[in-house]
Amino acid sequence: MAAEAARKGITAFNTIKNIISELKKIDKTFTPASQQYKYLMEQMRADQVTTRRYSKAENESESVAKLYLSYLQGNRRLNALQQEYKGGEKSIEESARIVGLKLPEKKNF
Repeated sequence: MAAEAARKGITAFNTIKNIISELKKIDKTFTPASQQYKYLMEQMRADQVTTRRYSKAENESESVAKLYLSYLQGNRRLNALQQEYKGGEKSIEESARIVGLKLPEKKNF
C-alpha cells in the first residue's frame, strides 16, 4: 500500500512538473513568484488532503491535472502551427510548384 501511494505521488509530481514546464513555454513571465504558480502550488497541496477524504474517483484530481496538461500542450502546438502556416491560401499554381508539379499551359480559344 505504501509503494502504491509513493507511485501515485511521483506520478502526480511529474504531472505538475510538466504543467509548470508548459506554462513556462506559453508565458515567459511565469516564475515561482507569479500568482499562477502560487495558485497551482496551493491547489496541489490542498488536493493532497482532500483527495483522500472527498474524492469520488480514486485518481480524479490526477486525471484532471493530466487533462489540463494535454490542453496546454495542444494549445501550444496549435499556436505554433498557426504561426508557421499563416499567410492565407495558396493558388493552385503555387501549391503545385511546392510539391514539384507543373500545371499544363492554358490555351485560349
